[in-house]
Amino acid sequence: MSILIVGADRIKSMVPKIEAMGVEQITHWDTRRYKASKNKIPEHVDLVVFFTDFLHHTVALKLKEKVKNLGLPTIYCRRAWSEMAPELQRELDKKNQ
Repeated sequence: MSILIVGADRIKSMVPKIEAMGVEQITHWDTRRYKASKNKIPEHVDLVVFFTDFLHHTVALKLKEKVKNLGLPTIYCRRAWSEMAPELQRELDKKNQ
C-alpha cells in the first residue's frame, strides 16, 4: 500500500511506525503554502491522510476535491499517532480483505 500524507511539517517520527503496519511507500506534502493545492496526486497512492492541524485551509479544500474525484479513501486526523494509527489500521484491513 502507498499513502500520501498531506499537512504537518515533519513526519519523520511516524514513518517507522507506518512502515511497520505494512505501508510500502509514503509520500509527504507539507502544505504551508498555497502552491501545494496545484500538486497532482500521484497515481500510485492508495490512501490519503490529512493532518488537519497543520493544513492550509484553501489547500485542504482543493486537495479534498481532487481526492474525492479520484475515489481514494481518506483519513482526517490531527498529527498524533494515537489518533492516526487506528484509522490507518482500519483502512489497511479493508484493503487486505
